[in-house]
Amino acid sequence: MGDCNVYIMGGEEMTTLLLSIITLACVVLVIVLIYVLLELRRATQKLEQFITTSETSLKPTLDELPGTIRSIRHIAENIATVTDDVKTLSGSVRDVGENIRLTSGYIEEIASSSSVQVSGLRAGIRAGFNVLVNNLLTKHKK
Repeated sequence: MGDCNVYIMGGEEMTTLLLSIITLACVVLVIVLIYVLLELRRATQKLEQFITTSETSLKPTLDELPGTIRSIRHIAENIATVTDDVKTLSGSVRDVGENIRLTSGYIEEIASSSSVQVSGLRAGIRAGFNVLVNNLLTKHKK
């Protein structure tokens, strides 16, 4: 029976050793968990500070946003108006060009008809002068 007691004693030592290892592991796990929780708390605080800072810096920008959108709408409306004015102006320039072309045609017609009339008048005067000269010369010869 002596051997049996040693065996049981060895089992108790083994159990004590295992319990010690498990206890030590639990203590280490608790220490690691405490460290992780502290780091998580610091990270949460930094995240809260970041959110607060971002919120503070974004608030003025977000407050200006409606005014900026109104300004962009106003500019877009002005661009549409200017575009319409440019279309009207180009139509007017086209009309002026057409009027100049027509006026130029009229001036050419007047100039050509005047030159025909002047040529006709000149030919008439020349013919009249020739007749007058011929009549004068014919009367003097008689």
